[in-house]
Amino acid sequence: MGRTSNPGFVAVTFAIALAVLLVLLSVTNILSDGLGYKLAAVAVVVAALIYIFYARANNVEKTGYGSLVFIIAVAIIIPALLITQQQQQVAATQNQYNLTLQTGAALYGQYCASCHGFLGQGINGPKLNNNPAISKFTNDDLTRIISGGIPGDPTTPTALSMPSWSNRFGGPLTDDDISYLVALIRSSDPTYRAQNNLADTNGFGYVLASLTNPTQIAEYHLEQKGGSKPPATQFVDLTNQATVTIESLDTPGGSFAYGWQAVGTKTSDIIIKAGTKVTWSNVSSTFHNVYQGAGGTATNKFPPSGIIQPKVASSDYSYTFKTPGEYPFYCQIHPAMIGWITVVA
Repeated sequence: MGRTSNPGFVAVTFAIALAVLLVLLSVTNILSDGLGYKLAAVAVVVAALIYIFYARANNVEKTGYGSLVFIIAVAIIIPALLITQQQQQVAATQNQYNLTLQTGAALYGQYCASCHGFLGQGINGPKLNNNPAISKFTNDDLTRIISGGIPGDPTTPTALSMPSWSNRFGGPLTDDDISYLVALIRSSDPTYRAQNNLADTNGFGYVLASLTNPTQIAEYHLEQKGGSKPPATQFVDLTNQATVTIESLDTPGGSFAYGWQAVGTKTSDIIIKAGTKVTWSNVSSTFHNVYQGAGGTATNKFPPSGIIQPKVASSDYSYTFKTPGEYPFYCQIHPAMIGWITVVA
């Protein structure tokens, strides 16, 4: 009778080929964190077991195919379990990292945004969102600066200064709080994320979701437009009009916006003369109101409106602006609705 092909040899060949493939996947970074090398080691061990097992047997009849099937099953199940475990660890690490950034974003919005901007773009304080100068600091440097602050120079009033934030020095933040802020700042640097194998997530994107104060939310949206006060090119000059109507509008995207509408123009940023009467009229599908504020360069205020009902003219809100100045405004119900009125003499 002819000799039966040795299934043990086939299994060993399969295991070794699998080991080589896993090493290649690791070299090309398809399998990260050394997982490919670990699986390759498992495959080599299984190949060795198969070789030893069949080296002690003259032919497959002495051992049976059942043992071979069992060993091959082990060779498949163990790598599968390791891959699953690795994926679960990656997911858990990512979730923990996201929670860290979200916590840091909430602290940032509460304590830091007034000086550094809700987008981290810098206002009175320096830019923190992907600032190459900040990226040169180590984590210990950032921790020390946030904790102890930066003392001002009495001889130079415009010199950079910052209060101490650590509760070790009388501030409101714990060591954990400060570590969350450091992680937030670091997350804005794509090079740092890549070097530390972190998810491609800039934590400053979580700041808006952490805000609950409508004025802060409106400020955030103002900053998204490029700064506290919109650029001059965005304003429409209405100084030749004694009365102006600003409408609350539905938008195609399902949100809402303020708008003064002229031929081919719709904007919520206008210039008027002192003495002009402005009326906010609600032509949208839901309730709105008008609050003054949310602008870093605001100089004057006007009383807030009550609820402005949709398409009910009697609930419109009017105010006559008598004093020159800057008057940003927003809807407290929908804080993404923002506008700006500049009053000139």
